[in-house]
Amino acid sequence: MQTAQTHKTAATQRFLRPGQLVVSGLLVIAVVVSALMLIYTTHRNRELFNEWQQQQRREWALDEDWERLLLEQGTLAAYERVSQSAETRLDMVMPDPAAISVVNP
Repeated sequence: MQTAQTHKTAATQRFLRPGQLVVSGLLVIAVVVSALMLIYTTHRNRELFNEWQQQQRREWALDEDWERLLLEQGTLAAYERVSQSAETRLDMVMPDPAAISVVNP
């Protein structure tokens, strides 16, 4: 009889009790949710990294445009260029030094 009882006890010990079954189920659910969140976080991180790289390339392109525009502005605002443009386009001439009068405030 004792062998039958030990066999019965060993058989019942193999299975989980209802409380242990609930805890095990919750742990499995927690592991699955954690794995899904890891997958989502990794995916989102890659998306944001790609977006950051695109924005960085755009920033570099805008910086190049800005530097080109500054050079162009410096070239167009040079005294010789303004003087030449005033003479050719607007038919302006320098007045005689005798015609220039200085007014003191």
